[in-house]
Amino acid sequence: MKTTLDELQAFIAVVDTHSITAAADALGQTASGVSRALARLEEKLQTTLLRRTTRRLALTEEGQAFLQRAREIVAAVEQAEE
Repeated sequence: MKTTLDELQAFIAVVDTHSITAAADALGQTASGVSRALARLEEKLQTTLLRRTTRRLALTEEGQAFLQRAREIVAAVEQAEE
């Protein structure tokens, strides 16, 4: 299975907003949808990108490395669309 742009955008939004709920609001999606997108992404990559508790989200080392590449990919797609 290949990673989708929607999964990358969900991951970036969660990191930027520090919240699955806030990311869902920003993306016009449900919190459960964003949470499922993160779970699919982590499953496809076979790694944990974010450590989640009820009070906090924290990037793992793998998540930090992946975030940089995800931002580059999304930026490239947005630039191509312009």
